[in-house]
Amino acid sequence: MQEEELRRIYFEKMRFPAPGVSEAHRAALERAHDLRRFEIENYWRRATYFWGFQLVAFTALALTADHGAIFPPLALPVAVLGVLTSLAAIRTARGSKFWQENWEAHVDFLEDEVEGRLHKIVLMKAALQPSVSKVNERLLIVLAVGWTAIFALASLVILFPSLLTLSHDEAAALQVGLAFVALLAGSGWIWESPLSNIKDRAYLKDDMQPFE
Repeated sequence: MQEEELRRIYFEKMRFPAPGVSEAHRAALERAHDLRRFEIENYWRRATYFWGFQLVAFTALALTADHGAIFPPLALPVAVLGVLTSLAAIRTARGSKFWQENWEAHVDFLEDEVEGRLHKIVLMKAALQPSVSKVNERLLIVLAVGWTAIFALASLVILFPSLLTLSHDEAAALQVGLAFVALLAGSGWIWESPLSNIKDRAYLKDDMQPFE
């Protein structure tokens, strides 16, 4: 569907007189900007809230250690807390992003006649950068997987006590090996986070040609 037809339908749904500048139009654009800003601020407030839970979980895990060794029966509930708060943080972040994008879409429809295409034009002078929200989401997923792994390992030790008979060198090699694999996999996945979605919006700053 063509952009003009989409705009016409949008203005009908919004019950504006017609595409063009009116008091209702200006008020709606200002409100959309305010609500978008509100959702961005809330996104990071909520992220900080859940990071507090992660800090509590990490601290509790450290306190369960005895001479550097994790005590499995206590590590289990801590890991459950870590997994649940990670998943809650992921779902909350996606919900916040949904509403942010909703208000951004309203701005896209409303801004042309009032303030031009300010929100639709991205000026580029370097390579496209990752989406900040996607990086945060991937880190939370890595944490959720990490807590799940801790839960699984603690469960195995409880169910199979013979695992505790590993020598110090064997246990150290296993721990370092698992940590190294987790480091490589997690950091690589976070580094390759999706780029910001600015399709058909990006232009080179020097000559205003479309950015490919």
